[in-house]
Amino acid sequence: MLVQRLVDAYIIGLEDNADNSTLCQTLVTHISNGDISLLELVQALGSYLSSEEAGRRSKGAHVLADVLTDLPADSIPPQATEKLARFFAARLADSPCVPHALPSIIALQGLDSFTDQCAVDVLDALFKEVHVQSFQHSTRGEAYRLLDLIIDNRKTVVKSMGDDFVLGFAQMLDGEKDPRSLMVAFQIIPKLAQLVNIKNNAEDLFDVIFCYFPITFKHRESDPSSISSESLKSALRAAITCSPYFGDMAIKPLIEKTTAASMSVKIDTYETLSAAALVYDPEVLKPDMEALVEQIREDVIMASDEAVVSAALDTLEAMYSAVSPAAPPSNGLDSRVADFNETLTPLDYVLKDAIFQLTADDIKNPEQIGKLLRSAARSSAYNCNVVSDAVLPIIVERLHTTDVLTVRRELIDVLNHVLSASCDVNRKAECLDSDKNNLLNIYRLDASVPLDKEYSFLHITRLKGITLLILMPGFLDVNETTMALQTISRAAIERNEDENVNKEGSHLLVQLAQSKPEEVETAVLPLFFDALCEDMVSTHKVSSLLNALGAIGVATATVLQPILSGLVQVITSGKLLPSHCLTATTTIRKMVDTATAAPNGAEICPALTSNIAIPLSDWAFNTGSSNSSSICPAVIVEIAKTITAAFSKLDSDKQEQHLHAQFGRYTMMALKVGKADDAHFQLLPLYSAFVCACWPQTKLPVDNLDEYLGGLASAAISTESFYQRDVCFEIIATVLNKISSTDSRDQLTRSVLGNADGVDIGIAHVLLRHWVARALINRNDKGGYECVHWLLSLITQDSPFSSDAAEGFSIILGDHNWAVTAATHGVFRLLSKQRFYATVVPEITVSFKSASSDAIKANLLVVLTHTVRHMPKSVLMTGIEEVVPLLLSAIRLTTGDLKAASIRTITMVMLESPETLQEQIATSIIPLLIASVAHTSSANSIEVRRAAHDALLLVPEKYPFSALNAVRKNVLHALARARDDHKRLVRMEAVKAYNKWLDYGVS
Repeated sequence: MLVQRLVDAYIIGLEDNADNSTLCQTLVTHISNGDISLLELVQALGSYLSSEEAGRRSKGAHVLADVLTDLPADSIPPQATEKLARFFAARLADSPCVPHALPSIIALQGLDSFTDQCAVDVLDALFKEVHVQSFQHSTRGEAYRLLDLIIDNRKTVVKSMGDDFVLGFAQMLDGEKDPRSLMVAFQIIPKLAQLVNIKNNAEDLFDVIFCYFPITFKHRESDPSSISSESLKSALRAAITCSPYFGDMAIKPLIEKTTAASMSVKIDTYETLSAAALVYDPEVLKPDMEALVEQIREDVIMASDEAVVSAALDTLEAMYSAVSPAAPPSNGLDSRVADFNETLTPLDYVLKDAIFQLTADDIKNPEQIGKLLRSAARSSAYNCNVVSDAVLPIIVERLHTTDVLTVRRELIDVLNHVLSASCDVNRKAECLDSDKNNLLNIYRLDASVPLDKEYSFLHITRLKGITLLILMPGFLDVNETTMALQTISRAAIERNEDENVNKEGSHLLVQLAQSKPEEVETAVLPLFFDALCEDMVSTHKVSSLLNALGAIGVATATVLQPILSGLVQVITSGKLLPSHCLTATTTIRKMVDTATAAPNGAEICPALTSNIAIPLSDWAFNTGSSNSSSICPAVIVEIAKTITAAFSKLDSDKQEQHLHAQFGRYTMMALKVGKADDAHFQLLPLYSAFVCACWPQTKLPVDNLDEYLGGLASAAISTESFYQRDVCFEIIATVLNKISSTDSRDQLTRSVLGNADGVDIGIAHVLLRHWVARALINRNDKGGYECVHWLLSLITQDSPFSSDAAEGFSIILGDHNWAVTAATHGVFRLLSKQRFYATVVPEITVSFKSASSDAIKANLLVVLTHTVRHMPKSVLMTGIEEVVPLLLSAIRLTTGDLKAASIRTITMVMLESPETLQEQIATSIIPLLIASVAHTSSANSIEVRRAAHDALLLVPEKYPFSALNAVRKNVLHALARARDDHKRLVRMEAVKAYNKWLDYGVS
């Protein structure tokens, strides 16, 4: 029979350890198609399954398990499911068959015909007949997986078995060591505790679980699928804290483990206690609270590890949250403040030591005391009241009786921690109303900024407290809130010997803007705007004020637009000194960039365009058009960037509405041939920003696009103003890039180049080719490569404009603020850079080899450097062997940024493919790097020297000492001199590289 032949072949394959996947699939196919029935397969395996030899029984079960695991559910007859389930349940008593019976049962339990009784039979056999720990990990893992599936899918069965299931699982888990099995087992326990009342077997189950705590396991970094140490810890923590029945047994040993020397064990224990506080009965926690609080106090005060401190404080808060009353007792707050001879309550364990320290002549560890009090107080509104009621009178009294600045600062610092708890629980402590006047006297809402640096630390602490009073619900009235905000504002605004006061004031305003935006808008912003408009205000102060406003605006969207509008008003009203306009517009641009980059940034762009970008543009145009004044070009660029950020996010219809006004204002100016000294042309970047930021589908308000672009090209060629020339080229490139029709684009390209070309070639003709190439190459248009070939031809002819042609390749590939960029909806086709690299680099290589002069070679190397610096790493490494000799020549012949870029490219090659440089490293590369670290050479800018140091730092990691032993002495001499470089950053990097080479080859 067919089935018998297949079974026999399968058995032979198992004996020979052969791959039986084909045979298994054949059996599965025949059964699925009805050629063979499942009963026939079992009959064919009969002699194996009933054999007296363990090995034959195991192989028979193996075959059946493989087939069942791969067999579709609808191929297993419902009437066969129960028989197979009973059969495999019986096989669980036969140790050799267990590894194959478990997968078969897992396959069966997912069937609708697998009844609850089948599940009971399987579980009885598993718990009674199988000693799980005697099997290999794979079999143990299947056993835990089976239990997990039954718990998820057969809840009624688990509930009906109750204690038998719990005890059986506990016995099964006892002795497990494999982290993969433990992970599943730990995840089972919380599910089991929800389904079954584990009270009768809680001790047995807990003993099996807790013996693993604290669990130590090293994650295999090389295996991303392996279990992480943290996930295993979390699973064990969830298991230990899943049931209140574990409380009596867990608390004492957990508290004992908080004394462990290991920081990780401490953190794990505290996190487990925090989780336990949410589940265990509070009455179980109370008897050991004193010991726990004492240990937490020790860990917080010792502060050996910040993570331990944080975990300990979280545990303190969780424990007090669990044991505190839900509300104050009916007779009011417990007023025993100092009589600790009576029976102590849990809160007294913290308060006793805190009050002792606060009443001592020398307050020890005030910061730590404050943290402990805060954690206790923030655990509940009731605890907040108790702590505040106990501590506040003592601090108030001491502040009245001491003038020592350090003591006053320490007391206020502790008070700040207590007040912050009221903010954390979002409820005002009841005792604060009676002490309001005392608190207002302590914090002095109308306090001026101290001039003496000695008082600044106290003032900073007081400012933090004032912030807390503002944030405390219902504590200050409207006038008091305004006064407090103005005090913090003065700290941020007024110049102080200690800049920390200004920084803290700004930081606190950022915090307040997030929770009290309306109050900040009305009370704070006017003070900042007035300060910006003061006479003789220093540049440093303006920068500080604008940085603070920028941070406040970015912190919350509610005050962003009022800040931006206020700054625009300050600028456009002429109240801000012209010398500070650049800083102000830069701040506006940064805020707009941040706002538009947010997930909902597009929603506010219409408002930003109408209220910020357009008014700034109008102001710049009106001011710049006046013969009596001019605007710094850098200010114009910042406004143009702001326009780009907001305008680019508008939809095309809204863009068209705004464009009509801008075209009417700027088009005639752009088309008019100008003089180099005409300041009006400095305004044209605003025009370019509006046009370049448009969507491809946005219609420009021009009647004839061909004439428009031709006019721009003619004006750019003829003008003496480089502002006008650059803007015309930017607009031409943007329009060409966004035209979707190939025919239209080709026609416009020919027209533009035709209008520009004449008898004499000038620098403008060369730059036009660069911009057209930028527009077309990024969308893989052949016209772009025609421009590139024209430029390369110009370079190889040693033309007067060869150097300009070479330098301009940075225009083709480099970044720009708004012209042909992804942010302004430029069209970038897939693999455009790869195509450029594959096309241009071979041509550069051939031309370099045949070049007749060093000048031509130098210009070709400039092109190469611009090309490689803008290429993705994956592209650059393709065919890098041909490029390396040219890069080395570029290091010799170029200077400044180009030389630095070549060195960094060599460094990247060294990092990614060091064998590529094996032959040149000692003979060519190291000598070039040595020459490049010398600060006495004019060719070695700071970027060149830093790049060379980075390369030298990497060399010992990539190449054996034997290959570089001959040059080590020269490298050390060069780096020793470089340690005296006049730039600090270079000196630091030189020291690192020197130390690396000094240890190089030393065993």
